[in-house]
Amino acid sequence: MTFVRSLFPAFALALGAPAPAAPAPAAEASVWAPALRAAERDLCGRQVALLGENGFHGDGKTVAFKAALVRRLVTRCGFRAVFFEASHYDFIAVRRAVRRKEPVMDAMISSAIGGIWNRDREMAPLIPFLAREAQAGRVVLGGLDDQLGSAGAFYSLDSMPAELAAALPPPRREPCRTALRQRIWSAYSAASPHDEASRSRLKACVAEMAAAHASTPADRETGAEYRQMLLSAGRAIERDFSGPKAMIAGRDRSMYLNFRWLAARLPPGSKIVVWSANPHVARDAALAADFTAGANLGAFLHRDYGRRSFALGFSAASGASGRAGGTAIPIPPAAPDSIEGVLAGETSADAAYAGPARLAALGKRPGSLFDHGKAVVARWADLFDGIVTFRTERPPEPLPAG
Repeated sequence: MTFVRSLFPAFALALGAPAPAAPAPAAEASVWAPALRAAERDLCGRQVALLGENGFHGDGKTVAFKAALVRRLVTRCGFRAVFFEASHYDFIAVRRAVRRKEPVMDAMISSAIGGIWNRDREMAPLIPFLAREAQAGRVVLGGLDDQLGSAGAFYSLDSMPAELAAALPPPRREPCRTALRQRIWSAYSAASPHDEASRSRLKACVAEMAAAHASTPADRETGAEYRQMLLSAGRAIERDFSGPKAMIAGRDRSMYLNFRWLAARLPPGSKIVVWSANPHVARDAALAADFTAGANLGAFLHRDYGRRSFALGFSAASGASGRAGGTAIPIPPAAPDSIEGVLAGETSADAAYAGPARLAALGKRPGSLFDHGKAVVARWADLFDGIVTFRTERPPEPLPAG
């Protein structure tokens, strides 16, 4: 969800050719073993590992590589939290289930991760692993995204508005539940539009719910979770009529605030994986066309963690991209002097890894890490600590129906 879902509907309609069938993720991971080992080595000693991908998502090998890398970071390097660029609210519900020793089902994790990745066959092996680790208390899972209305979400679409409104006095309970649910589902019409007046009513409801939960005799942690959900939702609602660039900047700042809330509930020094996209994890994303209105998530985290953080970008020298089961969009072949062209040309392997020293040596050159179709010139060592480049990328494979 690098870009707000509603801003780029044409992405799903882009023309292209069907992608070839992909090999099984495990088979690909064995081919990428040298790059995986190198990335693991550089990330292992850091406290925050930020894993990106192309800004429009839809890169199957990247998802498979990241899924394999997360397992390595958890099992070999002691990472104890994985935060996704996904629903903050549904992952709080997962967190609550763990705390209450209720079952944590694979379907809950998949639902919380959301449709950007949970339909990808490449992601599928990671989900039961994370569910087991979370249930056992070895890994804390979290979502950073404050956006409301994640398709298929198991908690935030229906249960959340009812729970948040339950603390209100009866005369306000149903109107506020209805207003929040209407915003979550975007269930507006000409007769009942979403305008400044409806947003003002909704903001009043959010403030009332937050005050009610501050004084409700719920258990302390559940009350804190409800108030955090309302803070996050309030920031999303505040951006409702913002322009695209301001909306993206506000969303990244909100993801950072949600990160801070989640991280503050971990033991001191806990090692955290952030699963997101290149424009979010880069130390500076100002070269990404829509990230010029304010600092991105990675800039905030780099400010806080410095060398204890590591931003890993992903790109490709050729191939295709697209959503699982959708249309493949060709990736223009990389120029020989681009970051992708140089790295792919240095090895016969399908995946090439460049760490901090190699990136610094490569200096300033074109690259397409923010958009496969649009190269920008940058000193990439200033933006990322490491880069994985695939010789040929492909879209994710869809999971079988049912």
